[in-house]
Amino acid sequence: MNDVGEPVREPDRPARDESAAADGGSGEPARSRTAGEPELVHAVQRGDEAAFGRLVDRYLDRAHAVALGILGDPHDAEDAVQDAFIRALERIDQLSPGSPFGPWFYRVLRSTALNFRRHEKLRSHEAIPLDAATSSDPEVETLRRIDRETVLRALEHLPEMQRTAVTLYDLEGYSHQEIADILGIAPGTSRAHVHHGRRALQRLLEPEEGEDR
Repeated sequence: MNDVGEPVREPDRPARDESAAADGGSGEPARSRTAGEPELVHAVQRGDEAAFGRLVDRYLDRAHAVALGILGDPHDAEDAVQDAFIRALERIDQLSPGSPFGPWFYRVLRSTALNFRRHEKLRSHEAIPLDAATSSDPEVETLRRIDRETVLRALEHLPEMQRTAVTLYDLEGYSHQEIADILGIAPGTSRAHVHHGRRALQRLLEPEEGEDR
């Protein structure tokens, strides 16, 4: 209320820039990463190569982490990711209007990586990093306290599905339902893979703790 008794109008608030949120780093929630993606996908389906380049920029690092969890070798993972993006571009018309790009692309990536593994003799000497995990669970806190190389060695001992589920859930911020859609499993199975993967890593990384008691 001003001096003459008229209500004071609050200034308009600036609109939130959704596109800026969508182009953020891997630590942001999956929902904000997908902002504006239907428009990008539609542009790619019309032949816009620049739009596909933006999708590649958004998913490249995260795709490499997922492929690395499956293949265990960074060079093989890089090759699989490149092949997956090529296949995604070739099949982009299969994506329904309004559907999110991420879960569909990760299904393409997983299929590509599994085919790559079947046709190549792979060595497993490296795995996905978990030092950026955001969960506060005790198992994840254990990973933060251990040096990176030790974590990488321990991850080599995890089954593929556990490594991939932990990557998508702890690093990428996907829900168990989204992981289920990506991996072709039930949400409860995703929860089990994440739980058992974390517990296995904790046991591998702290074997000496019980000996000191």
